[in-house]
Amino acid sequence: MTLSLNSASSLTIPESLQSQWQILTNLSQLSPSQRKVLFAEPTCPFITFEFLDGLERHQCVGTQTGWSPCYFLYEQGQELGLFICYLKSHSYGEYVFDWSWADAYHRHGINYYPKLLSAIPFTPVPATKWLTNSTLTEQQAWQQICQITEHSGITGAHLLFPQDNFNKQADQIERQGCQFHWFNTHPETQQPYHDFEDYLASMTARKRKMIKKERLKVESAGFKCEWRRGHEISEEERALFYQFYHNTYYKRGQEGYLTRAFFDHVFDSLSDHVRLLVCQLNGRMVAGALYFIDNSHLYGRYWGREFTPRQDSESGSVEFDALHFEACYYQGIELAIEMGLSVFNPGTQGEHKIPRGFQPVITRSYHQLFLDPFHQAVEDFCLRECQHNSMYIKECETRLPFKQKEKSV
Repeated sequence: MTLSLNSASSLTIPESLQSQWQILTNLSQLSPSQRKVLFAEPTCPFITFEFLDGLERHQCVGTQTGWSPCYFLYEQGQELGLFICYLKSHSYGEYVFDWSWADAYHRHGINYYPKLLSAIPFTPVPATKWLTNSTLTEQQAWQQICQITEHSGITGAHLLFPQDNFNKQADQIERQGCQFHWFNTHPETQQPYHDFEDYLASMTARKRKMIKKERLKVESAGFKCEWRRGHEISEEERALFYQFYHNTYYKRGQEGYLTRAFFDHVFDSLSDHVRLLVCQLNGRMVAGALYFIDNSHLYGRYWGREFTPRQDSESGSVEFDALHFEACYYQGIELAIEMGLSVFNPGTQGEHKIPRGFQPVITRSYHQLFLDPFHQAVEDFCLRECQHNSMYIKECETRLPFKQKEKSV
């Protein structure tokens, strides 16, 4: 069975594996019974059928976007498995940056793309990409997929943000990164926080004062923040949020990856897993922050606001700076405490999260390049990068605001 990304590239299942594996180019190719088994117990909102199918249906992924769906379906008797993959013709929207690798290929006159990528598009959240009821582990399934793609014209296979328990194979390169997550665990009692004040009480006086000052600035400016589930978001609020979402990208000279139809689809089909924080001023929505939730995690995904960066009170508008911290961090922490969630993942990067109590955590990705000289060079690079990452995380830990951490430094 062959899948073409373009006229110069195809992907073929070796004959020895054709009885077990096939390639799907969209999720609608699954039968109702297959879909029921594969998506029976998703562990987070981003690997639900609704989320992934919405990306396809509403033109967020597809050959025209450079994210060509390439799902590997495993079937052996009653055992089923689906590995979420895409053929990529660029490296946008991945959050594990390999532009320098692509440049090295191109400087040697070799195409780096297409490559095979296992990831949730535009979503740097650690999660399994292997949906299954089979005894085949994620590591075993990924190894077979690498075997399928090695001699197919694909330059390499890349698995981003897997579950923490993923164990790499000997011929795979491990790359490490860093995110900042909030944990609902008091550093002294090791129990969940009672409320936001309990959280503040775990901090040093200076950091506690900083946060209170930032929150008071938002309150004094007259901002009001209200939570909405997906089905509670009005048509006007949906339209404004989508405008604000694009504003965030426009400031960097880019366009957002996701379509308005996709957001509407998610609001409606994943309503209980969606929380939109509507930020109002004088009864008018001026900013918004979109979150997702599951049984244990809160995920901060998208933030945006109207284009009025700074005006004085005499002209009828206000300073927006502190509103970002309120909407993307403090409101999220309060919601996580209220709902008894264990972890709040606010997204990638951002050392400004450290003094607000977000702790550095290691993220991982696994790579196999099918040209040996490049594989070796990238492996050496990632080993050095890993050492740097380890030192960086230790340095970040010294800057955490908690009393217990301060005493131990």
